[in-house]
Amino acid sequence: MADRVFSIDLGSAYTKVALRADPSADAQLVAPVGSIGSPAFCVPTVVAVERRPDNRPRLEFGPRAADMTTAGDVTVYRNWKKSVFLTPPAAGGEHSPLEALLASGELGDLATKFNVAPGQLGYLRQMAAAARGLAGGAARALSQESFDHKNAVVMAAHFFKWLRDQVLAACDRLTGSGLKYEAIPVRITAPAFAHGTGVETHPGCAALLNALTRAGWPLHPEQPLVTEPYANAVGILTRGKNCVLRKGTINLGGMFAQGPLMTVLRETAHHPSYRALVIDVGGFTTDFAGVEVRPADNAVSDIDTALTVTQHSVPVGVTDLDAHVSAALGGEKGRFVFGLPHYEQENFRRLVYSEGKAYATNVHGRIGTGSEGEAIRDAIQTFGRQLAAAVAEFCDGRPPAAMQELILSGGGAAIPGVRDALQQAAQAGGNVYVRTHAPALRKTAGGPPVAKLDPDLSRGGSAVGGASLYFERDYQTTA
Repeated sequence: MADRVFSIDLGSAYTKVALRADPSADAQLVAPVGSIGSPAFCVPTVVAVERRPDNRPRLEFGPRAADMTTAGDVTVYRNWKKSVFLTPPAAGGEHSPLEALLASGELGDLATKFNVAPGQLGYLRQMAAAARGLAGGAARALSQESFDHKNAVVMAAHFFKWLRDQVLAACDRLTGSGLKYEAIPVRITAPAFAHGTGVETHPGCAALLNALTRAGWPLHPEQPLVTEPYANAVGILTRGKNCVLRKGTINLGGMFAQGPLMTVLRETAHHPSYRALVIDVGGFTTDFAGVEVRPADNAVSDIDTALTVTQHSVPVGVTDLDAHVSAALGGEKGRFVFGLPHYEQENFRRLVYSEGKAYATNVHGRIGTGSEGEAIRDAIQTFGRQLAAAVAEFCDGRPPAAMQELILSGGGAAIPGVRDALQQAAQAGGNVYVRTHAPALRKTAGGPPVAKLDPDLSRGGSAVGGASLYFERDYQTTA
């Protein structure tokens, strides 16, 4: 068991970091240096590369990179996490510089500029692979996806090195601890594309663990990785509360009394079965966790005897909605909106997706009015139906519990159209929820009771849960 641990939730849009300072301490989000407003350690997962005349690139990360746009010698990389998980490296060794050029996005942009058909570019890549074979090398087809994967893995190592410097600087500001924060191990959360023992062998998981090691983070000795749906459910339902007893047991009621489980754990006789359905809509994935509670004493040595978590991730997120909206706006306008700096894109989503308003620009006027507004609403409905189908598949075959609560988190849950689609899908098959939790949620006439989800938990639940003592298997403490 690690007495102390950092937990990193590498989100496509934002990265969150939490810390458990000792076994009896609560897991808490770490405040970045110079943060204003929310105390959560929540930084943009953005890397910017400037190509300098001496061919030595200059890299920027986080907030600084988020304020930059791709232009001239500057390339800004957003949403690169997807390339780590969905495009494993091609077999056969590293690309040569020529092969890297042929697989690069820059060459694809040039081909578009000079009206070169995609098929012709593909033939050129095949010719290069064949030429390699004639020269005695292993012939293989080059792909943009393979290059993107390799590029994303390299960026991950640089990003984690910068993140480590930021986290240690923030921890050094904490008073009265005297801890050697640089020695505290780290755990990272990842999509639930692979389950159970050996999840770290998934190519994307293995790549992230390798990048953390290269960046100087010491990995958690027993469990360096937990899945995002599981960690998010634990983080939200416990709010990071740790309740450890002297005899190596956890006070289950005390730990989960911070979240919706409080009623069930106090009145198990009246609620023989309970389920919390937690749905997190992120930038890259939508994560599902079904938490089932069985009546048990509050003091347990093995949490699995009292709680069961069913989990799944699907590679559908807000970036897919962005792609639909970009297509609806048209080429030039779509490229303009999603080429804006990171925070302006967030502002666009808030105004247009969540509030149904127009986004004012000096270049294209007001975006999102008239037929554009209708097209965007259609795109949100299409995205909502896509998520609703995933909800139905996850819930299929699960009988309703005596008491159920629905918890919606992540940036996508703040979009009313998406939130409504999730609620309707979750209620299919006779499921009734005594309470719904979501960010910025309002009660509707005749609807179930609602509760606004804490913004820090909505964004940082996975990081908080990953740092929880819940994921340790030895709870013994002398505290």
